Amino acid sequence: MRVESLHVYPVKACRGIDCDEIALGPLGFEHDRCFAFATAGGIALTQRDLPLLATIVPSVGAGALRLDLGGLAQVEFPFEAFSEATLVDVWGKPTPGRAAAALERVIDYLGVEARLVMLEYGAERSFADSRPVLVASSGALAALGLPSIGMERFRPNLVVDGDGEWRELRSRECVLEFSKPCGRCEVTTIDQASGARLGPEPLRTLTERFEGNFGRYFRVARAGRLRRGEELEAA
Repeated sequence: MRVESLHVYPVKACRGIDCDEIALGPLGFEHDRCFAFATAGGIALTQRDLPLLATIVPSVGAGALRLDLGGLAQVEFPFEAFSEATLVDVWGKPTPGRAAAALERVIDYLGVEARLVMLEYGAERSFADSRPVLVASSGALAALGLPSIGMERFRPNLVVDGDGEWRELRSRECVLEFSKPCGRCEVTTIDQASGARLGPEPLRTLTERFEGNFGRYFRVARAGRLRRGEELEAA
């Protein structure tokens, strides 16, 4: 089995970044879901609430997070701007973070009052919905029989060739252990380039033929680095 692609999503619900190589730690891929937009009440925003988040392209540089707002504007948040201690509710799980002062350009673009929050150093989980690493396979995508649906709709971290129900994945440095299947939601019906809702596929097919699941969640049993193209041992 081979690593086909690696993807990290620095800001929860925003555009992903393709990687040739990435560090894997206890919380998942480096920088993955380490930032989130949250309401004034501390609820993490997702594409379920705000599909336009898909059009925001993040990048993490030396000491700052940069956001491209759909090609209309670019904004930068130095890490030191995240100064206010807060909690972000991710599906009922309070996750510690530090909020930055809201920027009018971001609020105007999203059309809602929201603050950007950075994960607190030493937090025990990221802002991900569930487990640290979501693994999907090209074989499972082919089995859907929906050629117009790309892998980006499922927002995986790690894409492998073939298909199977693996309990463990091993690379030269890393070990991933299976946690649970990933039950899918309406985010899979959102175009990840435009933020438009295109439903009902692939959610209808997943519900009818695959018990609503696509991809599998894994926890990190051994940290290290993963590289695109490297071989994995599956068990």
